[in-house]
Amino acid sequence: MTQEEIRRLTKEEISRRIREGAKAIIEQVLEEEMTEHLAAGHRERTPSRRGERNGHYTRNLITPVGKIEQLKVPRDRESTFLTEVFERYKRLTPKA
Repeated sequence: MTQEEIRRLTKEEISRRIREGAKAIIEQVLEEEMTEHLAAGHRERTPSRRGERNGHYTRNLITPVGKIEQLKVPRDRESTFLTEVFERYKRLTPKA
């Protein structure tokens, strides 16, 4: 293996680890946003609770550190949760 190949592989590994770290942080922020949105944590029963969690969906996200795949985004039963981390997918209508 040449020095150039080693440098390339090292750079790819560093990029992969940065994307994994970014994914973990984004997922944690999304969970915290959901907790704030519902005014309650997982399985927490309080009078001020504003809804129920309803699992996750996955999506890919393009970031400055590269494409993050299979990002777990929480959802609530009423579908009222909107994150500030990224915009929702939008369908583009063709221009006439």
